[in-house]
Amino acid sequence: MPAVVEKKNIGEKYSPKPEYSRVSYLQPHWTRRKEISEVHPEVQKLHGTDPATGVWVFVTVAALVGLSWVVQAYNFSFLALFALAYCVGAFVCHAQWVLIHELTHDLVFKAPLLNTVLLLFCNTTHIIPSASSFRYFHKQHHAFLNETYKDPDVPSPIEDKIFGHSMLGKATWLSLFSVFQTLRLLRSPQPFEWATFANFLSNGLFTYAIMLTIGHKAVIFLLLSSLLSVGLLLHPLGARWIAEHWAVFPLQETYSYYGVINTLAFNIGYHNEHHDFVGVPWRDLPKLRKIAPEYYDNLHQHASYVKLLWAFITTPNFTLRSRVVRWPKGKSSKSE
Repeated sequence: MPAVVEKKNIGEKYSPKPEYSRVSYLQPHWTRRKEISEVHPEVQKLHGTDPATGVWVFVTVAALVGLSWVVQAYNFSFLALFALAYCVGAFVCHAQWVLIHELTHDLVFKAPLLNTVLLLFCNTTHIIPSASSFRYFHKQHHAFLNETYKDPDVPSPIEDKIFGHSMLGKATWLSLFSVFQTLRLLRSPQPFEWATFANFLSNGLFTYAIMLTIGHKAVIFLLLSSLLSVGLLLHPLGARWIAEHWAVFPLQETYSYYGVINTLAFNIGYHNEHHDFVGVPWRDLPKLRKIAPEYYDNLHQHASYVKLLWAFITTPNFTLRSRVVRWPKGKSSKSE
């Protein structure tokens, strides 16, 4: 694989390109995993499951239900409801997405069925049934990382053309990220499976139960918290989607974030480490970095979601095509 230009974190002096940087080599994560495993064989001991993570699913669901009850019981105004959703609910919902991510990779229980069931339960407080589709498409993301357009994380040409180059367009795109992500999935429809049906059924029944037992403001609070957690109205948490794979430095295609939000989000910022070793639970990702610092400390890392969000919106050369990409296997520019 050709040498990749890698730089240490030098603040937030980003230098993204406005167009794709196309490469022909395979994912660097596969190469780095092989090298780290050879140099530091002890990393293999970090692979496994962490059943204790399952407790956090129940804690976060209970927390959101409790907050929704407070909103209804004390008849919060919409402004107060929004403030609570923005400052608290969004962070809890975001943490749940990380738990769903762990369950997607079967890192909580050894039995895939148990992970799937708990994943569906964790998604109920998001109101919108989306955990089953996330599980399916996230696995595609890992398998086809940055392949245009098999990786569901890569925005479509239409998204880029309409929203990708202006401040207003980029702000709109990130604010409505959940909508565009859903539409993008239509290019590779998810096969129907029992978990999809169960996802819609469980979320529908949960929403009805909340409406019946607590009230409509509780449902509004949960839905708003869910949407804010993925970037609605430019919530800083939405910058995570940019932080992970947008190339703010040429030829580095995955980035980690080691800031304080990791404390509230189960180390989701350790993204290079996760892509290198998908079988390592969230709790042990910092250990992985500590074991092999020579492979991670020289990579550019994000220090602030807020600064990244501002840079993405205001920097002309920072576009939806500021990514390192590769052709899908067996395809070329003529066949894409």
